[in-house]
Amino acid sequence: MKYFIREYAAFNLWANQRMCSSIEKLSDEQLNREIISSFPSIQKTILHVWDTQVIWISRLEGVSLKEFPSVHFEGTRKDAISGLLLTSQKLKELVHEFDEASLLEVREFTTMKGVHMKSALYEIFTHVFNHGSYHRGQLVTMLRQAGVTEIPGTDLISFYREKK
Repeated sequence: MKYFIREYAAFNLWANQRMCSSIEKLSDEQLNREIISSFPSIQKTILHVWDTQVIWISRLEGVSLKEFPSVHFEGTRKDAISGLLLTSQKLKELVHEFDEASLLEVREFTTMKGVHMKSALYEIFTHVFNHGSYHRGQLVTMLRQAGVTEIPGTDLISFYREKK
């Protein structure tokens, strides 16, 4: 399991780097254009993925946040991309702190709605990485609707093939 979680963390960083390489080339209009999806723009989708990574890193460090970190975000596209990639790197580093047995350990935290929860570390990591994949899929569709024709693949199998 440890090997898989470490690979999944490396994949998450790799896939976010590839996606951000397309997003950093967008015009402000494309970045903020209203598109019907889970979140109403590419920018807001990026912020959501970043928020989620920050929230779970905080929980892993024993802190339960009460609001989404981006609620007061006024930074640039570069700031959002940098934040997403830094938290992706942080997750990759955090995974390496745990051995096989500790990945089964349970962490307690409080959701932003005030609900007390418990999850095993491996569940937290796989959730965060799977969540990122889900929203990267949405970003592909959003990028196409914004007129982008060249979008790098972010499939897990592509990551494995590139590694070889």
